[in-house]
Amino acid sequence: MTERRTPEDATLLDILVDGFEKNEILDGFHWRRLPMPNEHAAVRKFRSLTDEAQRWKGPPSRVDDQPDRKLNAWPDLEIRLAGRGLVLRARVAHFNDWWHDDRTWQGDPLAPAFDWIAEDSHA
Repeated sequence: MTERRTPEDATLLDILVDGFEKNEILDGFHWRRLPMPNEHAAVRKFRSLTDEAQRWKGPPSRVDDQPDRKLNAWPDLEIRLAGRGLVLRARVAHFNDWWHDDRTWQGDPLAPAFDWIAEDSHA
């Protein structure tokens, strides 16, 4: 069984992959919401997520640091803080443009990867 995450423990990847109610797209972004127990915890989490994003993507291309709200943004990712709430926005990749194209799946391109996983599970 996998470990359950609290808002304080959640990583950037946790939030982007699992932190949503619906996989909706608004204004070209997927939205993720993370309500924190209090504003102090929200600021700590904002800093933590920003540090994680910077290790992944480098310095933000846009920063807004006001007393009541904060933003660190890259062209395809935004981390926003207001009050005790964090909002992450990840730009839509538009996988549907190629995912459902029959040519993408010709020749079973993932068979070698799944064969490898099966080998590892028998070792």
